Amino acid sequence: MYKIKAIVRNSTLSDVEKSLMDISTFSAYQVQITEIHHSHKGLKSDTSDYIPKSKIELLCADKDKEEIISTIQKTANTGQKDDGVVVSYKIDKFGKICDIGVDLITY
Repeated sequence: MYKIKAIVRNSTLSDVEKSLMDISTFSAYQVQITEIHHSHKGLKSDTSDYIPKSKIELLCADKDKEEIISTIQKTANTGQKDDGVVVSYKIDKFGKICDIGVDLITY
């Protein structure tokens, strides 16, 4: 099992959500990131050092990881700098809250 996190432009979030609907369940929310590159100058307001972005998080089976990452990259790509990032990492234990008293599932 893997956890995938992606930070994408707000303008591409809707398209990314639509492309992931048939593949996986996910969470999406607004985040603020600090300026990293000069290309962000037009996106940040005069009163803040943060740039608004959208963050997507999901858990997936090992077999689905590459498809999900590829889907996010293709859909969020605008051809401009700083379209976003995708990070994945292996989950070794997983347990539901309702399973209190039951051992965590080890992957």
